[in-house]
Amino acid sequence: MFRRLALVPLLLLALLAMGTAPAQALHRQPLRILLTNDDGYSSTYLHQLRQALVAAGHEVTVVAPAADASASGTQINAKFGSTIEAAKQDDGWAVGGSPSDAVSFGTRVPFAGDPPDLVVSGPNPGENVAAAATYSGTVGAAITAITAGVPAVAVSIARDGSAVPSVAQAIQFTVRLVDRLAATAGNGPVLPARTALNVNYPVTPNGTVSVAHLGSSLPYSAGYTPAPEACALCYRIVPIADPGPDPVQDADRTLLAAGNVTITPLDGSWEAASATSSAIRLRLRSLTP
Repeated sequence: MFRRLALVPLLLLALLAMGTAPAQALHRQPLRILLTNDDGYSSTYLHQLRQALVAAGHEVTVVAPAADASASGTQINAKFGSTIEAAKQDDGWAVGGSPSDAVSFGTRVPFAGDPPDLVVSGPNPGENVAAAATYSGTVGAAITAITAGVPAVAVSIARDGSAVPSVAQAIQFTVRLVDRLAATAGNGPVLPARTALNVNYPVTPNGTVSVAHLGSSLPYSAGYTPAPEACALCYRIVPIADPGPDPVQDADRTLLAAGNVTITPLDGSWEAASATSSAIRLRLRSLTP
């Protein structure tokens, strides 16, 4: 079942509707995919997804951080004149940097002059919803991709404690999603310009796929406690959970917790809503240089 939410463009709903379609329509043409993540090139989940996408007929090149770079957001090495290491592997590249570094390198070196049809980032063990998406390297890689003009899908999977029991289901869902995007793209791009999809797969899916709004709460924040056993000036960073409801209606965090697969369209813009901008303009109208 696909749940339609208010304020979601009808075109995007049509792109993402998960109804049955003829098998040949789902493989109209293979997509050229740059596959990355924030857990490092050796991530088991990354290579399981690569195998599944290849089995579906897509051309997949892995360009991922050489080591775990979780929670790096959109961090990128922009120190011009410095160097970055990138080692060629059997099925792609291992880049010494962040997920954004990997995507930036991938679009400019392995895919130089002929960008991929789609960047897929993940799957990440652990959800990236609401305000936590801001800090996610998985989502950050997708934002870097759309900044470079390449549509992207970021995929994360909810945890059950330390376990991630729905990995296989999430990988197969990702393949179906990519196939559906390919089948409905016509002669145009896989997604509208500057669009990334932030996908979160629940521990136990309830059969519903929702195009959700990005929540505004932070499921976990950082706390700091003195750690004199480490050093005299040290503080230990500890998680602080926020079990409260998200204030945004139909938020990804809320729907994911209910068992929905959530898909949140992102455009990478930090600009405030037009009403906020208008209010600020009114308050500052008499301000002079």
